[in-house]
Amino acid sequence: MEHKFKKQYGQNFIKDQKLLDAIVCGSNITKDSFVIEIGAGAGALTEVLAQRAKKVISFEIDTDLKEHLLKLEEKYDNLKFVFEDFMSVDLKKYTGGEEFSVVANLPYYITTAIISKLIDFCPKTMTIMVQKEVAERIGASPKNSAYGAMSVICQTVADVKIILNVPKTFFYPMPEVDSAVLHFNFNGKKLDGKFVNFLHMCFKAKRKTLVNNLSSGLNISKKEAENLLINLGTNINCRAEELSSDQFFALYKQAEKYNI
Repeated sequence: MEHKFKKQYGQNFIKDQKLLDAIVCGSNITKDSFVIEIGAGAGALTEVLAQRAKKVISFEIDTDLKEHLLKLEEKYDNLKFVFEDFMSVDLKKYTGGEEFSVVANLPYYITTAIISKLIDFCPKTMTIMVQKEVAERIGASPKNSAYGAMSVICQTVADVKIILNVPKTFFYPMPEVDSAVLHFNFNGKKLDGKFVNFLHMCFKAKRKTLVNNLSSGLNISKKEAENLLINLGTNINCRAEELSSDQFFALYKQAEKYNI
């Protein structure tokens, strides 16, 4: 297929069949699965999904790919392409409240926004290819320099693991960075927008102690901030990166009294 690749859409297509099979195998989808894909590209991953799932809805923003992809749609009666910007669509319109999984090679320029949107809809599972650095950040454990607000957000709602590391040579055109595949197994928890804002506040100045971030962010005294950590049973001199996702949620519930 001849295609003029568009940088504004972050287009890097997968060219290795074994990698495509590995991604789909790692997703744990079955013949009973309803799958949402974001960024069909040339349709290579889409076709493997269509062969193994009950139903696939694939979103693609680049209408120049429409003619090529519609030929694939004709081949599989369980496949439907939607040529719209995924960030602008009402996902409920396409899922109808039905349980679904996500499998996708995400456009790197908008990865975080897509993940945040998907988390709000609480899929059953999510298997996504992202930049390796992003994957390491999302999957990072406490006391790791890569650990941050996005790590806690994702780990609050799902068990998150890196299941594949993918060198940049597996794509065309070849990107500048390596990639990794993350698998999310969601636990059913719903994120409160205030909790997300609270996390970003806690990590706002990572070099400062958590007491300082809490004091300035909540507009409370340092003594009040220290008491929050004492009640949590943690060191008052700790930094945000030292707390687990469960500890952050417990801290948030305490801090609610300050009208966050």
